[in-house]
Amino acid sequence: MKSKIVIKRVGLMGKFLFTCPLIIMFIGGSIQVKSQEIISKSFELRFFSNDPKANGETDFKGETTVLNTDERISFLKRYADFATAFFEDPKLDKLVVEPSEVTETLAGIKPQPLPSVRQKIALTDWKYYGYRTGQREAQLKNLDRWNKIKGLEVNQQSLLFTGKNPTLIHPIDNQDWRFRMEWKAFIPKSALPVRFSFDNACETGIDVQGVLFYVTSGERVNAETIALNDWSTFLIEVDLETGKYNFYVNDKLIADFVPLSGTSNLISEWQVKAGKGFRLDDIWGVSYRKTYDPEGDHHTRDEPFSIDTFIDESFEEKRDVLGWQHFDFDDSSWKTVPRWPYAHGGERHKEETLYLRTIVKPDSFKMATLKMETIDPSGEIWINGKIVQVLHNQHPMEMDISKFLHPGADNLIAIKVNPYKVEFTNRHTPSDIYTGWYTGRMWVELTDERRIKDIYTFTKNINENESEAHLEIECTIQNDHLPFFKEREWKSDNSFTGKVLIELFKWYPQEESSPSASVELPVSLYLKQTKKVSTTLAVERPDLWSPEHPNLYKVVITIKDDEGNAIDDDVITTGIRTISQQGGTFRINGKPAMMNGALSAAFRAPLEKISQWFRCGPEENLVEEFLMLKKMNGNTMRMTLNDALTGNINDPRYAEIADQLGLLFQWGTPSWVRTDSPYWIDFDGLPKYVQQLRNHPSIGIWQPANHPMINGFEDAVPWIEQIYEAITSKDRSRLISPTASSSRINPPNDIGTLDHRGNPTEPEPIWTAPLITRGNMDFTTGYGLDWSTLRAYPYPKKWSGVQNWMETGYRTDYLASTERAYFDYESEESIGQPNWSLHKGKPQYKIQSYEFYYDENSIGRILNTDEWRESQAWQAMSGYEAYRKKRWLDYDGQTWCNLRGGHNSATYQKPLIDYYGHAKLSFYSIGMVFQPVLAGSKNVDMVYGPEDEIPV
Repeated sequence: MKSKIVIKRVGLMGKFLFTCPLIIMFIGGSIQVKSQEIISKSFELRFFSNDPKANGETDFKGETTVLNTDERISFLKRYADFATAFFEDPKLDKLVVEPSEVTETLAGIKPQPLPSVRQKIALTDWKYYGYRTGQREAQLKNLDRWNKIKGLEVNQQSLLFTGKNPTLIHPIDNQDWRFRMEWKAFIPKSALPVRFSFDNACETGIDVQGVLFYVTSGERVNAETIALNDWSTFLIEVDLETGKYNFYVNDKLIADFVPLSGTSNLISEWQVKAGKGFRLDDIWGVSYRKTYDPEGDHHTRDEPFSIDTFIDESFEEKRDVLGWQHFDFDDSSWKTVPRWPYAHGGERHKEETLYLRTIVKPDSFKMATLKMETIDPSGEIWINGKIVQVLHNQHPMEMDISKFLHPGADNLIAIKVNPYKVEFTNRHTPSDIYTGWYTGRMWVELTDERRIKDIYTFTKNINENESEAHLEIECTIQNDHLPFFKEREWKSDNSFTGKVLIELFKWYPQEESSPSASVELPVSLYLKQTKKVSTTLAVERPDLWSPEHPNLYKVVITIKDDEGNAIDDDVITTGIRTISQQGGTFRINGKPAMMNGALSAAFRAPLEKISQWFRCGPEENLVEEFLMLKKMNGNTMRMTLNDALTGNINDPRYAEIADQLGLLFQWGTPSWVRTDSPYWIDFDGLPKYVQQLRNHPSIGIWQPANHPMINGFEDAVPWIEQIYEAITSKDRSRLISPTASSSRINPPNDIGTLDHRGNPTEPEPIWTAPLITRGNMDFTTGYGLDWSTLRAYPYPKKWSGVQNWMETGYRTDYLASTERAYFDYESEESIGQPNWSLHKGKPQYKIQSYEFYYDENSIGRILNTDEWRESQAWQAMSGYEAYRKKRWLDYDGQTWCNLRGGHNSATYQKPLIDYYGHAKLSFYSIGMVFQPVLAGSKNVDMVYGPEDEIPV
């Protein structure tokens, strides 16, 4: 097989400020087989000039540039035109992932297998209620006010219009910028005509024919027919700054950012006119108020607007929760959780404690264990009216509940989850600081007293031709079996002797009933003894796990008594794969690989759910982000779910789904610190979180810190040692990156013999420990840097910034290491404004984030909101060129910050995808550079002169 790079030079028509301007396009990476198969496709755009000053490597903007600002912006316009055609997204309005793709993918996710001997009961059918002290009294007063309005009454948990033609005039908090309001209405034919209006600034209604209309600039416009004698939903988004609004009916956009009919810049009243029999319900209004100074300090844009609920009315009587943990409590007004796990919260529900109740009816059992992934942030567990556990942290939990459960009867499990409010925010925290509180998934497991407590498995090695792999399996078992006895003085021997059967089955994508490997081991335990049983399984012709081929096995472990009867079992899923860095190269299963992808911040749309779903989002959200990564040729997600200075998540759903879809994680755990003291890390929780997820092949690197403040390497050493011990006490199978920003700890050279100033020093063993890997936040074109930094990279001008963000240090030494890989953990390369037409009527519409001033140094002037295409072109081009150069410098992986918009209340502009899931140009360009094979020029010369040659 022969391979070649095809280089194509294409002249594009159009007038630049250069003589004979041409743009060069490279299409790279074609492998000739029987028919030409293109395995890589990419392009570069360049100026051509007859000016001798253009000879050599020239900057886009920097020391060697030959372009002025107008020429640079002209270039970006051409780039946007060419790139949108190349990527077949001319309007830049395409969703990266369609909802149908999410549905189809979710349907294909295989549920985790269940054991056969022990009974594992998933607790999923919960009723929930949110309540804060005094809420009942406040709501009763509210309902009384509604009942006092002439011609209206609260009836059957909605507001009924009883008069002939009553008018509801409801004052609302003065709205002077942007707001949204939604409601439900039941509209019988007898109630027509119906009209909704806001201070006569916008008016909608249903006339006698049942046709909905909206009014724009005083002109009545018909929209669609409303189904009468039924409930309909209405939503209006008003933008008083632009004088326009959106109007939705039954989730369909009826009025698309049309002008308000009035000229008021203040709205303080909502009116509803309707006939007898009309009903209103579920009224919810949210106010957005500008809090940033457009002309002042750009840091005010960290929190650009406030988010506050000004009306939330369901016309339901709020009931007290006194006695919520008892059987006889009336929970008929409680709702069934819409999904499990369910997160409560957001400012709409601020300070409300979340109460949960479910019934479990177990058969007879010898031992019952309650297992819970987490209670976040803290809470209580009650069983049959008795408190059994108070939790003060997010650690995974399991406990023996045998004495609290009644076999063959209904048992009430009741959970109290305390509300949460971000105490120490960071500059990306949304304005809504009431991050959702929730419990993870829960199970009741019914077992024998001689039972399996834990399973740990990892791949020790895979031989060179992949014909055999060796899987280390460690099983922890415990004997709590105490037979009935009549002796007054204990003389019995309650030791257990039996066997442990370990079996390995192919499970995903195809499941097999015959084991691929198995072994049976003798075991004996004294009463109350816990013992680890370990073995190495040889697996012939294994189906290895990798992002390209996510093959999974299930490990089934069964305990048998001395007569051969199965008395307990348990099952996990895992993948046969190794993670290593031999030869200084990141490897999966011994083969060179890269970890390419983006950060997940999980500030999810819509804005009214941004905090509620932050740490516990619907599975649809998780799958959508995973598919986004796959579609940009990525294989990696860095977990940076932080709304505070500390904290992250340990949601096993991420790993279970990614195991099957083929993704790798750089994983944080809730024992994670963003900044400030490194000792904010929860060292008690860290090994527990590692143990919870250590069997999942999708986790490639543990990374418990972002960029904490450490005075120097000497101070960092004991901290790294503590991290290493906490992680390796539970897992020895993957790499460890103590911090994502290693430059901030002033590290030594790769082997630790030279300190950060170049002086000889005694090596610290932890710096070269076997699982320690290298990496940093190596940005080159972001933060307002000009092209000179990229051109000179990896030797940029020394620019220390905050805590040596860009110190040259020993970067080339790390890249050249023959022992350790080197990753770019967070590349905030540049900014790109979203397609503003996709955000019309939303509170973030045309708000330039705090990053907007970067343009002046990188391009020559700040781009305005009408130049959003040029802005996206800059982000796409500069990101592609930066990542392309890092690839030829032999980085082992790169993760962009951030995958999807959401930071800073959805105004952050660094992400590759906008807040609502639409691709920006950078999504496509980074997808080009993440191709396994990449071809192009081997410099970042932006203008070719008459004597230039193109290095390939």
